[in-house]
Amino acid sequence: MVQLELLKRLLNLQDESQNDLLQYYLDCASDVICDIRNTTSVEKEYQNIQVRIAIELYNKQGVEGQTYHMENGISRTYESADISPSLLREITPFVKTPFTTRREVTQ
Repeated sequence: MVQLELLKRLLNLQDESQNDLLQYYLDCASDVICDIRNTTSVEKEYQNIQVRIAIELYNKQGVEGQTYHMENGISRTYESADISPSLLREITPFVKTPFTTRREVTQ
């Protein structure tokens, strides 16, 4: 729930009418991060990126596949995916092998 409240503050949303939509975007971001990291939950160091991905998905709603748009001097071009590659590059992939031991960082 902490992530949802942070997302609402960053998007300047006070009411709860969009909580389900925002939680959906957080869940989508979580799925992407967990797929790349090969984990079952978002690790603490990636929670900020989870919120940033959710903001990007929220801001692109309705124009998800847009590749170019220009109006009143404003030009928009989205990258090839729903989530920009620049954000995805901030997530370090983790591959498990039969010989992998993972060091857990606890705080």
